[in-house]
This record gives sequence, C-alpha cells and structure tokens, in this order.
Amino acid sequence: MNVLNQNVLDKQISYLKKIKYKNILQELKLEYTIDEPPEDQEPYIYLVLIKIKRSQQNKGYGSAVMSEVCKLADEYQVNIVLFATNLFGADLKRLYTFYRKHGFVLIKKNNDGKFVYRPIKKHVKSVTNLEGFRINK
Repeated sequence: MNVLNQNVLDKQISYLKKIKYKNILQELKLEYTIDEPPEDQEPYIYLVLIKIKRSQQNKGYGSAVMSEVCKLADEYQVNIVLFATNLFGADLKRLYTFYRKHGFVLIKKNNDGKFVYRPIKKHVKSVTNLEGFRINK
C-alpha cells in the first residue's frame, strides 16, 4: 500500500492544475497534516482552498476537483478536514450545501465551520482457493 505524504499531494495538485484542469483550476491547496500529539491522531488531508477561474465557475469544475480530492482520500483511507468560510466572498449556505453534497459532515464545535470527509472504507475481497480455504485480499 502506498503511503500518503505532502509529496503525493503536491504531485496530485500539479497534475490537476497543469494537465487535467489546465486553464480552469486557478488554485488548489492541500496539506498533509497530523495533529499533536501524533500518537493520538491519524493523518488527514487539510483542504485549504479550491479556486476555479472566474470564467469557468458554475460549470461543475469545482465538483469535479472536489471529487478528485475525495477519491484520493478514499484511496489512502484518510479524512479530509476543511473550514468553510466566507473570507473570500463565498456564500456560506452555498458552501455548506456543496460540501455536504460531496459527503462532508459539519462538526458543530465553536461554530468554526469545520467539515470532515470520512473515506469510503475499502471492502475486503474474499475468495476461495482451490482447496476450499477462504483467502482475504
């Protein structure tokens, strides 16, 4: 199994910005994070920012990029944490709807707009070998 780290996130960001969503994705900031103390916390992806170029907004690209980030979290079995804010002029109600649509859950704590996405658990495939013994893959 591959290990998630900041280098993996940076490569994904580069691919999305320079190839897959070139001239569409203006900014994407993802940070590999482990809260202190490390032995108590699992690593997660901190989603700082998704910014679609103004001319490309409201065409589904934000959802497409968010889906890519969620797929990455599913692949590495890590949560995504973000804080919904209107700091950049976004409508909070619209943001909340957007995040919920992608499987994020609002964590009501200090009204800070914290959302968490929990990865879809990978199911263990079970097969039977020629001798009739069950093998987990």
